Amino acid sequence: MEEVIKRIVNAEKEAEARIEAAKAEAKKIIEQAKSEAKLIEEEIIREANLQGEKLVEDARLEGEGEAKKIIEGGETEIEEMKVKATQNFENAVSVAIQLVRGS
Repeated sequence: MEEVIKRIVNAEKEAEARIEAAKAEAKKIIEQAKSEAKLIEEEIIREANLQGEKLVEDARLEGEGEAKKIIEGGETEIEEMKVKATQNFENAVSVAIQLVRGS
């Protein structure tokens, strides 16, 4: 009977030792997972920042292109207005000359 009790006690001690080893292993695995998660988080943040910077740069370039188109359109419109003004002036001078000659 004593031998059975010793075996039970030893089995309990072994079980406790295994439990403690499993706890230590679980703690190590958790720490490693946290470390890996932190690295993944940093990589995701880095990628998001790069994508954000690219979006901002793309928007800036698009805005510059639109501004250039507007300026070019405005310059074209101004040039057209100059031509019309010149034509109107020439017509006015022509009419004035006819009036002077006709008088």
